[in-house]
Amino acid sequence: MEGKLSFLNFINLQQHEQFDLVFTQGDFINYYLKGETRYAIYSLFTFFVEIEYNVRKNKILDIIAFEDGRLIDRYWVLTELN
Repeated sequence: MEGKLSFLNFINLQQHEQFDLVFTQGDFINYYLKGETRYAIYSLFTFFVEIEYNVRKNKILDIIAFEDGRLIDRYWVLTELN
């Protein structure tokens, strides 16, 4: 897709189109594991997308797009800089 896509236009796309954009144009930022679920965060255009993936079942469970807020907080890991 040429140019930028707005947040509203992204959430109105079909789910398979959202996945295609995230995996081809998104920038992977970080992930964390909780039980058998892997949560990965991507930056896409001017917003973020979280992919929820069940490791044992090898299946994507959900996709959530957001611009800011609490969801992004769980991806910040504080590290000690030497």
